[in-house]
Amino acid sequence: MVSIIVFTGPAGSGKTSLVKAYSEWVRRTLLLRTAVVNLDPGVEEPGYKPVLDIRDFFTLRDLMVKYGLGPNGAFIKSSELIADYMEDILGRPPFSNIEKWDLVVVDTPGQMEAFIFRPASSVFLRRVSRLGNTVLVYLIDSPSIESVTDAVTLWFIYVLLQVKTGLPTIPVISKSDMARNREIVKLLIERPMDLLGLIRDDTGFAGDIIPDLLSIALKTMGPLRAVEVSALNKEGMDKLHALLHEVFCACGDLT
Repeated sequence: MVSIIVFTGPAGSGKTSLVKAYSEWVRRTLLLRTAVVNLDPGVEEPGYKPVLDIRDFFTLRDLMVKYGLGPNGAFIKSSELIADYMEDILGRPPFSNIEKWDLVVVDTPGQMEAFIFRPASSVFLRRVSRLGNTVLVYLIDSPSIESVTDAVTLWFIYVLLQVKTGLPTIPVISKSDMARNREIVKLLIERPMDLLGLIRDDTGFAGDIIPDLLSIALKTMGPLRAVEVSALNKEGMDKLHALLHEVFCACGDLT
């Protein structure tokens, strides 16, 4: 059965760059028949050639002009339209000839919250997940983490993704070549309670609530290890693929 990998994460976390790097790596190294799907109507030049491109249906600029919206409003509108165009999208490759592919890699909109947390995205992901073994890759933007508070905040987006979609989700540390505090991120994924010893300047509400949040992180971390990737240096693709393979061992094969 085909494996469908949906990359998501906060704006600027490196989704598009990683989709390009990873899809090229699996084609070249593992010789997998790999299709890339672009669901970001706002991207100007993704750097890869998608088999399916949402911009064939509409672009962010089109929606801004047609509906008199700003960028954020247009992203929300695009999520609604993805649901409206559902049958047309699923009627095109790679979804219409899914048996042709070993791997389908999906690049989601830059404004994650405007897509993944909208009701329409649940409909789309639910339909897509029927076509093959589907997993979300959630990118933790390593350069944006300087404190335990930063790390815990990003982790809870990961928790909410699992709650919202009901799909297997793995956290991946992106842009490792630019990481500011690699230790914090790795501990968050592997040994979250150890972060209590690193809390320094978190006072007031943050200082009171972080121990409780780390307890929840401990419950939701799963049997994971920290995987660091750099699309710029093409590092960590093998480790990312190995982690995906482990996830799919529970529900199918990742060739």
